[in-house]
Amino acid sequence: MLMAEFVTAVRYQLPIKIVIVKNNALGQIRWEQMVFLGNPEYECDLTPIHFADFARACGGAGFTIEDPSECGPILDRALQTPGPVVIEAIVDPNEPSMPPKVTAKQAAHFAESLARGSPRVVVIVFFNQGDSDA
Repeated sequence: MLMAEFVTAVRYQLPIKIVIVKNNALGQIRWEQMVFLGNPEYECDLTPIHFADFARACGGAGFTIEDPSECGPILDRALQTPGPVVIEAIVDPNEPSMPPKVTAKQAAHFAESLARGSPRVVVIVFFNQGDSDA
C-alpha cells in the first residue's frame, strides 16, 4: 500500500521479499462488502500497476507469476535473489477470497448482495430438458 518503503529497502539493500496478490481490485474489500454486509460491491477496482516493473525501476528485483505452474520456480528464484524483491502473482479478480469456513450468515449476505445487483455477476439459468414449460 505504501510503495515508498520499497525505495528505502533498496537504498539499504534489505533482504525483504514482498508477494503481491494482484487482481486489480481491492479484493478483500469487495468480498467484505458482499459477504459480511450483503451489499453489492462498490468502487473496488484499481488502475492496473505493474508492481514487478515498479520494483525494477526502484533498483530492486521484480518477478511476475502469471501461470500457476510457474509459481514454484519463480518463487525459488525470487527468494534466492539478494536484496529487496517484489513478486507479483496475478490472480483472477472474480475468484472469491472467502474464508475457509463460510457461515450461514455469510452465505445469506453473499446471496443478498448478488440479488441487489453486483456488477461482475453472471447469472446462468438452466432448464430441465424434460420440462415442457421451458
